[in-house]
Amino acid sequence: MRAVFRCTVACALCFVLLISTFPVLHVRADEGYGGRVALTFDDGPHPGRTKRILALLERYSVRATFFILGCNAEYYPEPLELAVKMGHEIEDHSFDHKTKGKTADELKNSITKTAEIIERVSGRTPRYFRPPEGASTPALDEALSALGYEAVFWTVDSRDWTGKPAKAIARDVLKTVRDGDVILFHDYTCPGENTLHALEIIVPVLLSRGYRFVTLEELYACAK
Repeated sequence: MRAVFRCTVACALCFVLLISTFPVLHVRADEGYGGRVALTFDDGPHPGRTKRILALLERYSVRATFFILGCNAEYYPEPLELAVKMGHEIEDHSFDHKTKGKTADELKNSITKTAEIIERVSGRTPRYFRPPEGASTPALDEALSALGYEAVFWTVDSRDWTGKPAKAIARDVLKTVRDGDVILFHDYTCPGENTLHALEIIVPVLLSRGYRFVTLEELYACAK
């Protein structure tokens, strides 16, 4: 029992020391979003990583937005269903992450196939589409316009997909994030658990600075 207690205290001290390495910044709530930011995740769902990220978000009562790939949702419906149950927003990221070189009709089919999965699981029709790799093409613009989607990008890129260490991801996000930001992470393509471990640092630090995490739809509603 004493050994467990010593281990718990040591872990707590390590966490406090880690948090203290990041400077405290005060949110300026008069910038238009009231200190709100949106966490977004691309490329999932993943059978393990998505669930672990969801558990972390639940621990801090944080909601996020997941831009899913239809092919992954077909293989791994359980984490997607869990995300919906926990109140997270689900949006469209294409069926297979392939948009370059495709015609508008091919892209409409890819987007619609993913939308049907989202509707079946959540009962909600997606409104937003994040272009894979952030790359727009005339054919994609045509497809999105025909389907009534709005293309969504990001303002802070964690670059977690590069395999950066968790502390480096956290450092770069925390020194960049501001009121109204849309922060890009991935819950599938990144190696290891770097994204999860970075979030374990980022989420409590931003909460301590006074930030509020909201879904993308909620964030955009603040700007209207």
